[in-house]
Amino acid sequence: MNLTIQENIPLKNLTTMRVGGPARYFVEVKNADELKDGFDWAKDRNLPVFILGGGSNLVVSDRGFPGLVIRPNILGFEVVGEDGNRVLLKVGAGEVWDKVVEYAVSRGWWGIENLSLIHGSVGGLTVQNAGAYGAEIGEVVAQVEVYDSVARIIREFAKDDCYFTYRSSFFQRAGHCIITSVVLSLKKTGTPNINYPDVAKYFAEKNITSPTLSDVRSAIVFIRQNKLPDPGEIGSAGSFFKNLLLSTGEYQKLKEKISVNFGSETTNKLEEMKNRFVTSNGIKIPSAWLVELCGLKGASVSGAAIYEKQALIIVNKNNQATADDVLQLFKKVRQTVYARVGLALLPEPVMVGFSEQELAEYFQLEAR
Repeated sequence: MNLTIQENIPLKNLTTMRVGGPARYFVEVKNADELKDGFDWAKDRNLPVFILGGGSNLVVSDRGFPGLVIRPNILGFEVVGEDGNRVLLKVGAGEVWDKVVEYAVSRGWWGIENLSLIHGSVGGLTVQNAGAYGAEIGEVVAQVEVYDSVARIIREFAKDDCYFTYRSSFFQRAGHCIITSVVLSLKKTGTPNINYPDVAKYFAEKNITSPTLSDVRSAIVFIRQNKLPDPGEIGSAGSFFKNLLLSTGEYQKLKEKISVNFGSETTNKLEEMKNRFVTSNGIKIPSAWLVELCGLKGASVSGAAIYEKQALIIVNKNNQATADDVLQLFKKVRQTVYARVGLALLPEPVMVGFSEQELAEYFQLEAR
């Protein structure tokens, strides 16, 4: 085994939220063999293992992580299949996601342009089935290669075996399967996906009726840069609250609650959203709208705050917040929204290094 195991490495410097204590042990691996060696090293010492991707969509506890944190730096691009209509692009799990989008767009390959400027690694974002502006990574995944730390073998998963759903996949529930590479199925010709309101508005204002692939990427980059915090300047885990998918019955209860607490004008806005966001899985309600509706835009707990430009995001003001600040704010927002509209918001980020008791306290809701 030829691994460089480091001790007490601060994880706040390796996550976009910029909170959290140290990893007791830390190692970066460049291939599946080193990944296997890392797991063997931890097993010999009876240590838990956490896989750290690009560090986005993550909140690490102020105590840090008591075991071995493995950061896969498995890189590479390879075309593994091609015909007149499609390209199969195999990408290492450690590649920066936006670098992959840029690579595909520069070659005229459609399918991931709406996912431009999402911060994180290919492996980490695939686990989360990250999505934005009417697209999700799971829609273009053809195959995922993983290292199974229990069976100690490399396995391949076809798309259907990944069980991609809204911000979720099989790999979230199967922590022993660590992604080493992903094959993306990209189109050589495509139709711009510009139905999302912000995107449609961008092209309408520029009077562009037939946007190119490059135009779509430019639009998404512009929108995200103007709406979302730059993780190079201010700490953020990305979208902190999952959007809600409601059944017809749940929607009716929400409508009644909003009618009583906010009046007819707000109820009419809710109806407009319902018509705009109906999906095959239910009625999508933007959590940012609920947070704003409850007057929580700009709310803060010590150094953590709801971002002024986008209520879906918790930021680390001046990068001085603690993980406890972040989750106390999450609890405050969750409780307020629950009291006003009867819905319990759920977090998108993965929580690392917290005890079950701590998480139970952060997630506890008082009776309405």
